Amino acid sequence: MQGLHVFEPKTRTVIDLESFMPDDHFLREVDRILDLTFVRRLTASCYAEEIGRPSIDPVVYFRMVLVGYLYGIDSQRRLCEEVYCNLAYRWFCRLSLEDKVPDHSSLSNIRDRYGEVIHEQVFTETVKLCQQHGLVREKCSVMTDATLIAANASLDSLVHNDPEQAREEAEAFEGRTRAIEAPATRKISNQTHTSRTDPDATLAQKRGSPRQLKYKVHQSIDADSRVILDTHVTTGARHDNQPYLQQLKRIEERYSLTIHEAIADRGYGSAAIIRELTEQGKQTFIPLWSGRVGNSKYLTSGLVYEKDHDRFRCPEGKHLNPNPAIIENHKRYVSSSGDCQVCPQSSTCPARTRGTSPQRFVLRSLDQDLFEEVQTRMRDPVFRQKLSERMWKIEGLFAEAKQNHGLSRARNRGRAKVQIQAYLSATAQNLKRLVKAFLCWLFLWLSHRRSNIAQLAQLANMPTFSTRPVVL
Repeated sequence: MQGLHVFEPKTRTVIDLESFMPDDHFLREVDRILDLTFVRRLTASCYAEEIGRPSIDPVVYFRMVLVGYLYGIDSQRRLCEEVYCNLAYRWFCRLSLEDKVPDHSSLSNIRDRYGEVIHEQVFTETVKLCQQHGLVREKCSVMTDATLIAANASLDSLVHNDPEQAREEAEAFEGRTRAIEAPATRKISNQTHTSRTDPDATLAQKRGSPRQLKYKVHQSIDADSRVILDTHVTTGARHDNQPYLQQLKRIEERYSLTIHEAIADRGYGSAAIIRELTEQGKQTFIPLWSGRVGNSKYLTSGLVYEKDHDRFRCPEGKHLNPNPAIIENHKRYVSSSGDCQVCPQSSTCPARTRGTSPQRFVLRSLDQDLFEEVQTRMRDPVFRQKLSERMWKIEGLFAEAKQNHGLSRARNRGRAKVQIQAYLSATAQNLKRLVKAFLCWLFLWLSHRRSNIAQLAQLANMPTFSTRPVVL
């Protein structure tokens, strides 16, 4: 009987990382379509030749951080550990087994050195790559939405803007803590308080979520391919529609696109936005911001607006004529005192009175014609379908980013760093769209080639070999 064989691993060996990467590995698919050598040109100004320690290759930096965002690794320290142990990650990052993995502190320093501008340029280049592969057409339809993410700061970091008030709040809080009582309640708002750890973060709250210090991520996507065309971070208190028009303008100028359709939810449905987009020749699929907009009680009462004469006609056939005064974007229409004084329907008239005067008046928005046009379009099945698609397309991307690609909360403090986070998360998502498009193209190409082989074999009365794998 032979003795037990004891396995003795070799202390050192030489391996080829390429042999450990399956042909269908996701990172191999990303590597086929992504060439990051251009980042060396973008970052050249950040380095000085022959001064200081040898620098980390910017290609290695961006490949490492993309691994983190593609696989949802939300800690740079853990990312470095994963790259150290994972052969696929090493292969993608161009690091051999003998190469030292950059320290997490180095990644942070490089991120800060490159700043918002270079990370934006890398994101822009991936969008242009999507254009080159046909995912974004020159004339496109764009969907826009915004989402809140929690800032890396707590409510306890809020201090009053007035130093005296801040001192009193601190003393009250400290006194309650020493007495082992509940913390003193205080009234806080963005107008009176600022976070001492992250001054850029602001209080914000969405229905069903707690009131926290937050940031807001505004994104616009191509409606067909779901490629993210623009991602912009603001404080949490910024309204969704405030950066909207500038965002669409930036997309058109940066990528030489023409936006022919603008799709968004009712948060963007102001008269100013809809009118501006309409004047630019864009078709809008944006509902009015409120069901009350354009639905004045005068429109459903006995008063009839005569558009040709710009006046209202009451049930008695009398007219309310326009007054030159404009009150908060509304035009005033007034009646004749003599007509209203003897009117038999004065007690039920929907028009308003002022003081003891029998004269009546109504207010009509200067945007009423636009409101009525949008209300008509909102009942169109195509309009409803566009809004339905918007829900799962762009809101689905936000859910994907928060669950899988590092956008669940702000990792760092300061709007600029959160903006970098948004760029990298969006870049990871766009790479997924590119890989999917490449695989679809490859499948169609293989199907077409096999079909041609089968046709040739049939013509030659020969057995077909189309079931064999095709060597590319």
